[in-house]
Amino acid sequence: MGGMRDGRTGRRGILALLGGVALAPLAGTAGCAGLRPDEDRLRVRTDVGPLHKRFAALGPLSDAHWLGYDLDAAGRRASVPGPDARIRLVGVARPAPGAVAAALAAAPAGEPFETVALAGDVPAPLARHVPDRAGWRASPAYDLTVLARDPAQPGAAGGDRADGRFLLHEADDLVWFDAVFLYA
Repeated sequence: MGGMRDGRTGRRGILALLGGVALAPLAGTAGCAGLRPDEDRLRVRTDVGPLHKRFAALGPLSDAHWLGYDLDAAGRRASVPGPDARIRLVGVARPAPGAVAAALAAAPAGEPFETVALAGDVPAPLARHVPDRAGWRASPAYDLTVLARDPAQPGAAGGDRADGRFLLHEADDLVWFDAVFLYA
């Protein structure tokens, strides 16, 4: 009987058992990056823990509406992540009261925030959570500040490499984020 002889488990049975035990932790690997299987990838999330971990420079956040998914897994069934996963975090959140005004006021003279329109490619599930496409302010220097790793907090940026854009909306006291993390 498939790996059993005289009531004992044969070598193949042991290997199959060990393989199953070794692979069991991988069954939840989609959750390792804080993501859900592909069928839930466009479900709007409201938890702020993963955002605090990756965007510590934004400070405390609340009222978050965001998506997190593997850009390369679109249309595929959930599986073990590849060696180079590109995880996109995109959404809107409310920082601590006054944090947006403070960030705008603290901009270096040579690198001011510029008024920009929110990109036209807002994912459909997030559209109703974004109050306005006008009145946003952006600064490449601010983007780098938010994505910078703090040596005192290993993994603060949440990935090996990251690229992203952070827009501030002073009237609504919101931050829009659209970042891609490359886990190599």
